[in-house]
Order: sequence, then structure tokens, then C-alpha cells
Amino acid sequence: MTGAPRTIRIGARRSPLARAQAELVAARLEALGHPTRYVPIVTHGDTDRRELTQIGGTGVFTSAVRDALLAGEVDVGVHSLKDLPTAPADGLRLAAVLEREDTRDVLVGLRLDDLRDGTTLGTGAPRRAVQLHDLAGRRDAAVRVLPVRGNVDTRIGLILQGRVDAVVLAAAGLRRLGRLPSGELPADGVVEVAGLPAQLLGHDVMLPAPGQGAIGCEIAERLDPALAQAIGRLDHPLTRIETTAERAFLRELEAGCTAPVGVRATVTGPTTYPRGDEPTDGGGDLVKSVRDTTADLTLRAVVGKTIGDTFDEPTEGSPSTQRDPAWPSTTPELINTEVIRIEGHGSSSAAADVGRRLARLALSQ
Repeated sequence: MTGAPRTIRIGARRSPLARAQAELVAARLEALGHPTRYVPIVTHGDTDRRELTQIGGTGVFTSAVRDALLAGEVDVGVHSLKDLPTAPADGLRLAAVLEREDTRDVLVGLRLDDLRDGTTLGTGAPRRAVQLHDLAGRRDAAVRVLPVRGNVDTRIGLILQGRVDAVVLAAAGLRRLGRLPSGELPADGVVEVAGLPAQLLGHDVMLPAPGQGAIGCEIAERLDPALAQAIGRLDHPLTRIETTAERAFLRELEAGCTAPVGVRATVTGPTTYPRGDEPTDGGGDLVKSVRDTTADLTLRAVVGKTIGDTFDEPTEGSPSTQRDPAWPSTTPELINTEVIRIEGHGSSSAAADVGRRLARLALSQ
């Protein structure tokens, strides 16, 4: 007679979104007959309130979880895959990538048609800042993009306080927190979030971070094989292929999580596109293409080439100078950013190669 299955200890950050993601993993493991226990972990990114570009970006939300895995304090680390460094860590492996959520971003507080000269937008991601400036420029509007930190409620609170006009948040996080309804949304993406006007941004407007919308389950190489096998059953092959291509693209560029890089890979037929991926006019941007005759994997990317830093200089008395945890110290941004859009095609059986190949094309521009 076999004993009861061992409880799987799930390590994740303390934030509401990280807890929601850990609970999602727990529910799937428990459905397979494995009891679980959540182990909250405080990361460097949770305690250091400076801009991500100032504290390093890569790994600030994952290193403490990885340390707990290596120390045997948890059995599986649950990460937002976009936060996980692309370089492998000794003694660890990515056991599963769960089925991906919506990969789009959401403009909360305004809709696209509301963008005007002087509109102030908040985001902590240089990737979003570069694309917001590019989008506004194509609409003949000069916006200001300021860096913000904090969870979803903190960032929405900045709008309610009148400190910014809008913020940009990930649709996946909003869905997992119950802020966006499940299922299909209006074709134009116009919705409400926390009673505020909002609009989902299609990938023709804003490409996501590599791995955005996916949850990664990392384990120690020495983990009990039975537990490793159970966690591995959560892997979603299609999501694994897509995120492998995206993360290979990022790694080849030698860029960290705070670099102005957006990328989306899709395994698709010639006329089938996941939500948000419908091809549209690129607005006159430079588009390069690499094509493979056996292609079933498409990779679309945007790279912002800047000279200088990533965000606008705060004016005296602006919210970002008031020592609020959501407003770390800021650095000036050069708004004249060249945005390069590229597209590549290849075989899903060689996803990493497709990502690396497209990255080399980007580097050649």
C-alpha cells in the first residue's frame, strides 16, 4: 500500500498577482491528486523601490525564489515568465510553462482616441514607454511617459488621484485578478477596468514582453522525480514553443527584462491568428522579414534603439518627485527613439533558432 502523496511546496512572491498565479498552479496540481502549500517569498524587487532600470531589472523578482529552490525550502517556484532571466541557472530547470493567458497590454484611464499633447502615461517598462511614444507620434501627439511601480491597485490609484492620465497594465494580470472578464472581449477592445475607461492594445499597437501572459514553473534538478513528473504534467506544448522563441530572441540580443524589446511568437496557419495578433498596417515603420518555406511559427518583434535613458524627466513638483513608493527617482528620456519592427518565420520544431535568427537581423539594423 502506498502512502499519501507528499505536499508540494509552491514558492512565489507575496503580491496579489503572484499569489493568484500560485493558486492557479496549486489548483492544477491538486486536480492531479497532489496536495500543495503556498510559501510566500520576499524578493529584492519587492523591497527596493527604485526604478527597475536602476536595480538591474533582470532577476529582481525571481532570485529569492530561485535561492529557496536551491536551498530545498520549496519544491516549485512560480514565476511570471516575463520576469524570469533567459540565462539558465545552475541546478534549476524550467519544468513547465502553463497555457498562456491574453498577451495584450491594456491602456487604463483613457482610450486610444483620447491621447492628446501633454497626456501623461505611467508604466514601469521601457518596452511600453518606447512603443507609447511611437504610437503617439504616429497620431501627432506628444505624450509624457513616467515610470511607476507597485501592484495593480497602486497603479490604478495614481489615476484616481489625478497623478497620471492613464497607466498600461498586462491583460493577463488583470484577468487573473478578476479585473477583466474571462472569454472574448469587444472587437475594438474598449472595456472598463475598476470603473475607468480602458482599451486592450492589439499587437499592431503594442507588442508584449517575451513570455508575457505565461506562468513558468521552475524546479531544482535534484527534486524528487515523482514530484518533478507531476509538475511537468502542467506544461503546455504550444505555449512552450512560443515562449522558447521569444526568450531566445531576447537572449540573443543580450537584453535584460527592462530593455525596450517587444516580441510575440505564434504557431499558426496562414489565416489563423490568436486574439490580438491580427496583422494590420504597421503605420509606416521599418518592417524586415525573414521567411522559411516550411514555416509554421511566426515571430514579430519591435526593438527601440535609444540614446540615453528611458523615461521623461519629471518637472518640479510632479508626482515622481514626491517620494511616493509608486514613483521612484526618475531619469530623463530621449524621445527621439528609432523603432524597428521585424518579422520572421520558421519551423516550430526549431523555435529557439527562429528567435536567434530574428535577433541577429535586428542587431544588423
